[in-house]
Amino acid sequence: MQQRNQSEDFTSIQNSEQSRARNSGSKIDQIKTTVADKLAGAADALRQKSGQNSARAGYANQASDWLNSAADYVRDIEPAQIKSDLQQQVHSNPGRSLLIAGAAGLALGILLRRR
Repeated sequence: MQQRNQSEDFTSIQNSEQSRARNSGSKIDQIKTTVADKLAGAADALRQKSGQNSARAGYANQASDWLNSAADYVRDIEPAQIKSDLQQQVHSNPGRSLLIAGAAGLALGILLRRR
């Protein structure tokens, strides 16, 4: 009897872990979709507001293309791939990674202190 309860408990734990993994995956997918949609919307708005001026339109179109590429990247990227890319970047350029992290921390500190 006790062995059966342990088996049921183990199955219950497995099911709850699988459910949690699916929910976190769907949350990540929702965030990815939202970010990608915002980037694509910004690209469209930039392209529309660039006007007919050829010099401005060229820069705006290039920026719009970059935003669309970023939107595609966000849609296609997987969290595990992001983690491995970051780890590889930090291992190959530790000094630059520290500088970027320090600058980001400083900027965040300044932003949060103003509030």
